[in-house]
Parts: sequence; C-alpha cells; structure tokens
Amino acid sequence: MAKKAVAMTERETIIFCALNRLYGYRPGKQKNMIENGIEPESLMPPGRAGSELAAWAENEISECRRKGISVLPLPSPSYPELLRECPDAPLFLYIKGMLPAGKRLLSVVGTRSPDDYGIESCSRLIDSVHSVGNPPAVVSGLAYGIDKQAHMQTLERQGTTLAVLGTGIDITYPRRHEWLARKIVESGGCLISDFPLGEPPIPVNFLRRNRIIAGLSCCTVVVQSPKKGGSMVTATQAFSYGRDLYAVPGRTDDSLNSGCNYLIASNMAGCICEPEIFSMYFWEKGDGKNTATAPEPEPGDRGKILKALYGKGRKDTETLVALTGIGPDRLNILLTELEMEGKIRTGDGFNWHIKIK
Repeated sequence: MAKKAVAMTERETIIFCALNRLYGYRPGKQKNMIENGIEPESLMPPGRAGSELAAWAENEISECRRKGISVLPLPSPSYPELLRECPDAPLFLYIKGMLPAGKRLLSVVGTRSPDDYGIESCSRLIDSVHSVGNPPAVVSGLAYGIDKQAHMQTLERQGTTLAVLGTGIDITYPRRHEWLARKIVESGGCLISDFPLGEPPIPVNFLRRNRIIAGLSCCTVVVQSPKKGGSMVTATQAFSYGRDLYAVPGRTDDSLNSGCNYLIASNMAGCICEPEIFSMYFWEKGDGKNTATAPEPEPGDRGKILKALYGKGRKDTETLVALTGIGPDRLNILLTELEMEGKIRTGDGFNWHIKIK
C-alpha cells in the first residue's frame, strides 16, 4: 500500500532525486522498502560515492528551478495519487507546466503509423469524452501517430492534456513535436518525465515511460495497435495495475488492429465498438453542462452495483459488498445477471467493470 503523502524537506528532495538516478529503471524494491519504514537516506551509496551523488542531485534540482521545472519526490502531497499506488512508481518526477487539479485522467495510446480508421476512431473518442461537463485530462506520450492525434484533438476541443516523455524533460522527442509540447504547457497541461535532465531518447527509456502513462490514469484506451509495440506494453501495465482497459476493435485481417483485437479477445480489455458511447464512463453531474446522455438507470440492487462501477475502475467482489451493502451470495447472482446482459464484464471472475458497448 502506498505510504501517506508528507511535506518534504530540501534534504529529502535531494535524496529522492539521487535515488531516482540510481534506481530509476527498477524502483520497485526501493519504493517498497521506503513504504515499510526504511529511511531513504540509508539507501544511498556509502562514502564519497554517496556524497557525489547528493551533490549532483542538489545541482540538478537547482537547474530545474532555474528553468521553471517542478520536481516531485514520491512522498510529496503533489505527487499524482494513482501513480503513487503503482508498485514501480517513479521515486522522483520532473514536471513542466501544471498537473490538472480536480480532473480524472484518461490515457490514450496507439500505433505511431495509424491509418484513416485509427485517426477517425481517436477523433470520435476524444469528442465523446469532451461531451461531459468535467471531461478528463488526456494522457499520452507525444509520439507520432495516435499519441499526436490524442494531444492535438484534445487541444482543439480546449481540453487539458499531459505528455509523458521518454527523455529528460528538457529534451523534446521527436524534435518535430516541440511546438506541440509548448502548446500543451501553454494550454494548462504539462510535460512529465522521471528521467534526469539531458537524458537522450534511447529505446529502453520509452518502455520505462509507458508505465507512467498507464499508472497516471484510471483508464487506458488503445485506439489502434499491432500485436507488438509500446502500446501493448502500456496496455499490459495498465491491466497489471488493476486499471480499466479498453480497446477499439478493427478488421480481423488487418495487422494494424491485431493488438486491439487480441486485448478484447483475451478479455483483458473492454470493447469500444461505438466511441461516442464511451462518454458514459466519465458521465457525472459536474457543472450542469453535460451534453452526454446519462446511463440508463437500474432499479434496486442492480442500480447500486452499476453506480459503484461507473467510471471508478475495476472492483472486486469484496469491495462491491462494502460499497453496495448487498450480501455476497445475492451480489454474485446479480453480477452474473448483469454480465450475461452485457452490462458489465470480468476478466478473471473476481474483478468487475462496466462494459462499454
């Protein structure tokens, strides 16, 4: 379980920055140790090596502040809460811009070489989630293809978007997207990285980046993807974190859609056959500006179950008992009924979520 957020001293911030450089590719063990009471400073190298690493971190933080880059150690109250819950959450984040307050986050990923169907599906999805009164901020990776489309189309709808980088936050990759990165920040979003300043765009860094895309959000949507690629890595990580996962299906004979079709067929992802309907995932009363149609109400205990599941990620049976007050035996009967009617689904028989038709 993630440790409660606490205010950070300057020395603690320096230590977490140093530990991130040391353990950035495999932070899980150190995160677990810290959450179980181990003092972070005790994880530093002894002697001269530790002193030099701390001096580097102090200079790194000073340079960030000079450039207007915020830094967030893992225990900071400003650290994204859903990301903090992940077992391999970064020990330290670099932020350029503003993390959105009071918004849920939706991660949208896909191939770097989409066809017209993929681009259109992305546009319809972004349209759908912006039809609710308090639309989610859209998270993606600033890459070519679906990432670029997700960012651009969100900005076109005056939405908020976050770009997670596979480089140092002072390096934009690809270079052609410098204008897009600038626009994201100017429009109230932010760039996020867990890499030190100056870190170049090497392939392994993008795999490390993908877990942040998955971990930030309550839900990830794969718009179009072959069976191998970074989007599938992100999808697998989102699933492993217990987050909601959805995919847009495509033609069965088209390799560009084979990844999405696989996620749906293997019961890892819900199927978004009609992107316009996806707005129900984020439907809420908000500020009264909703143009989306509310989900059809269900009476009694069935309604309690659907209300507990709408837009709130996967829930196991024990959690649903606590949220609804329905006894386990009756709950299991109702869950089976709702699954057979196509209203909810489960990948493993224990964790349940809304099925988007």
